[in-house]
Amino acid sequence: MPGNPLPRASLCLLTYKRAGILRRTLDSLLAQSHGDFELVINDDCSPDETEDICRSYARQDSRVRYHRNPSNLRYAGNQNAALLRARTDYVGIVHDGDLYRSDMLEKWLSALVSQPSAAIVFNAVEKLDEHGKVIGIFRHPYGELTQGHTLLDQMLVELASPIFGIVMVRRSAVLEAGPFDPRLPVLADVDMWMRLLVNHDAAYVAEPLYAAAPREVGHHNSFRNWNVREEHELIHALNFRRRYYGREQGIEVALDPLQERGQLGALADLGPRVGC
Repeated sequence: MPGNPLPRASLCLLTYKRAGILRRTLDSLLAQSHGDFELVINDDCSPDETEDICRSYARQDSRVRYHRNPSNLRYAGNQNAALLRARTDYVGIVHDGDLYRSDMLEKWLSALVSQPSAAIVFNAVEKLDEHGKVIGIFRHPYGELTQGHTLLDQMLVELASPIFGIVMVRRSAVLEAGPFDPRLPVLADVDMWMRLLVNHDAAYVAEPLYAAAPREVGHHNSFRNWNVREEHELIHALNFRRRYYGREQGIEVALDPLQERGQLGALADLGPRVGC
């Protein structure tokens, strides 16, 4: 943006047991055209060489901060930890093994800066096969800004989410919405995007800003290992009530195990501040 520099951002990388292909992800993230960012690596207690690789990158580039969870927190818990560690309000959530276009961060930031009512920006996505070949593009007919309730109503009547797990969010909006729900080991991200849309709009970039690689057959995030019927039912029930009643009416909310470790309190205490 000529004459109006883009703000500093946080890229929060979620990783678990993918050391063999982690370097390509790190290289593509560090090659962003907008260089004013921190790369916060959130290692969910990987049993392979992930730690050695990440610490090597951290020694070479001061933008890299490596964190290893003391135990495996799974998807929702690792996302909560990542948000706590981010030091800016513009937080990109990215995954290991995928490839990121060099202007992704620039496009994301430009979208959120130009659309102040949006709490989240997402984009078209290339799909890779196991050989790294592009075999398709996920693209949606949205404009640069979509009203939150319009998009939420669409998501409430469909099983497939148009918003995948790799997005940029306003950290302050996530803190306001509350933590990612650990009752949802696979779809905590979809639930969060729905919760953000209750009170905020969404920005969209119609270009494929990253290429999503398939997960290994034995990886818990492989589509073949998903058992999400109950998660879908819970997400839709909760967010229907949030959308139309303003609360989780009639649904018992289980005690969040993160609360027992003090992480929910810490998340709430941070409020709109940046930094940990």
